[in-house]
Amino acid sequence: MQRLATLTGQSALMLALLTPLAVQAVDQTLDERVSALEDLRISGSVRLNYTVQDWNDAQTDRGGDFRFNALTLGIDTLHRAVRLSAQYRWYDAANGAMVHHAYFATDLTEQTEIQVGITKVPFGILPYESHSYWSDASLYLGFNDDYDSGVKVLTKAGRWDLQAAYFASGDASPTDPQRFSFDVVSDTNNGPQQNQETHQLNLRAAYALQERAEAGVSVQYGGLYNQTTRGMGSVAAAALHYTASYGRFGVETQLMRYIYSAENPAGVSRSSVQLGGFGATYLAAAKANMVVFNLSYDLPWEGGIVDQVRLYNDWNRVYKDHAGFSDSEINTLGIMVVTGELYTNFDITSARNVPFIGPGDYKTAFAAGDGARGTDTFFNIQLGYYF
Repeated sequence: MQRLATLTGQSALMLALLTPLAVQAVDQTLDERVSALEDLRISGSVRLNYTVQDWNDAQTDRGGDFRFNALTLGIDTLHRAVRLSAQYRWYDAANGAMVHHAYFATDLTEQTEIQVGITKVPFGILPYESHSYWSDASLYLGFNDDYDSGVKVLTKAGRWDLQAAYFASGDASPTDPQRFSFDVVSDTNNGPQQNQETHQLNLRAAYALQERAEAGVSVQYGGLYNQTTRGMGSVAAAALHYTASYGRFGVETQLMRYIYSAENPAGVSRSSVQLGGFGATYLAAAKANMVVFNLSYDLPWEGGIVDQVRLYNDWNRVYKDHAGFSDSEINTLGIMVVTGELYTNFDITSARNVPFIGPGDYKTAFAAGDGARGTDTFFNIQLGYYF
């Protein structure tokens, strides 16, 4: 009994000594959690579209379609010098759900940052090279608003904005077209298209000519592995861009060249390559030049609920090397109205030999052409609320 009393006394003493430490640890954990919540930012958007397509008789007869387009949800947070940025998107039933980006980042110096994960590919005009809802041909060719899995370093040196990256793969499985970024996608079940992007290097250098003008060069080179032949082909691309604002006027220009050199088996053409995104797959010319020329003007119209009104015209064309392929072209004339966090775009988009625009074969539109031999137009209103 005496020994039990002694042990009990010792336990009580240890509990008395440890309790303040435990309370302090809990307090520290709570402080860290509160601090983490203070550093957490939740963002997102809700988008709706009203569309009228001139090639869709049934749709035009009923006056167009007004539908849900997308719901996005993102988080950004910071803990002990490491940042996390991620976003997931839910589109309509036809386009599905997918990761937009997900990466960790930290500052190496005051001017240099490193990102690891699914991050934006540093190529061409950033962050986007269009003003419209539909964007441009380079998006669907995988060279605009593209996200891949790898490591990226961003640094600023005087007027220079420099970015270098290595990407091991795309943003999803190489056989899965249900992805946000348009990449080379291979067939399942031993289909003829078996190419996959891998080991990609990107370098982008942009120079600030003045406060609101930039000129830059981008280069990209990577592997194109063919699962059937087990041969490693290549993907090469280069672009020159210039963007500037002159008072209320804005201009975006870009010249781009890309080459897909695939190691396909006998009987599979090397004049085209299969791309995929948003659940769809289609062929694109293996070699082409592309020109982008966008203009914008901000009207002197502010007051009431209107914060900004911007007029724009986005034009781009793909000049394909193959003599039997028809070029692809998109032109969008539009107006953007900003009301607080609500952005409304009114677009008239005309295109030829572009996937998903017109009654032709979208699977061959970026390669030989869609077979429609004409220009099709659609009118679109997008309502997007961003928070």
